[in-house]
Amino acid sequence: MPTREYPEKLRKLAQPYFFQNPEIDAENLVILIHGFGASATETRPLGEFLVSQGYDVKGILLKGHGTKPEDMDKVTWDEWMNNIQEAYNKFNSKYTNIFIGGISMGGALALYSTTKMKFKAVFTINAYYHLSKPLSFVAWFFSLFGTHRQRNEERVKWYVENNLFSYPEDSMTAARQLYKMLSELHKEVKNIVIPVLIIQSKEDKTSKPEGADELYLDLETEKELVLLQKGDHILTVDPNRQEAFDRILLFLEKVKKS
Repeated sequence: MPTREYPEKLRKLAQPYFFQNPEIDAENLVILIHGFGASATETRPLGEFLVSQGYDVKGILLKGHGTKPEDMDKVTWDEWMNNIQEAYNKFNSKYTNIFIGGISMGGALALYSTTKMKFKAVFTINAYYHLSKPLSFVAWFFSLFGTHRQRNEERVKWYVENNLFSYPEDSMTAARQLYKMLSELHKEVKNIVIPVLIIQSKEDKTSKPEGADELYLDLETEKELVLLQKGDHILTVDPNRQEAFDRILLFLEKVKKS
């Protein structure tokens, strides 16, 4: 399904957002980061839940996303980090606590960002921590030719049915940037000093539970690993999402009081 066939409402929902409850003068902000080739539609359900619980929420749109697949060929992972830095700089002086979280690649970016910026805590949802050696080689080899890999047609249909704007094809050039970012994360992971919540679906076939186990072992800070029996990779729109949302809220409330 070509990107141009996405409903117009999804193009609008793909854009960055800022949720604020006008009845609450919140002191806490949560920055949310979506996954590879996706958009802010991935994090909106979680953002809507958190604002209902008294948190202000900023949903980022990473560069190269939410437009057309070819734009992914032009970005570097440093530019994704710049998107996070810009949001942090904008809100840093306005809130007592700033938390950060992300799904899939967004979870890895959230983790890495905590070594460069001062967040209160970080949480990840089905985060990438490493790519398999075969996939890493494929990303490297085909990035030399600017190749795109088509996603499964049924999966693209599922995106639309679940109000997600996500590209129907993957840029191998951008996948190479993802690999580079993960390599840097591995070098910095022991420098993460704030509390970390790792949420992982056992059913996830995109980011497998073994990666969550490895991340948990590598972290030397206060940490918690929550393994959910069921749930799609994009857990934020899965029928089992409420359990994950509740665990995130519990984590945030606990850190606030510490």
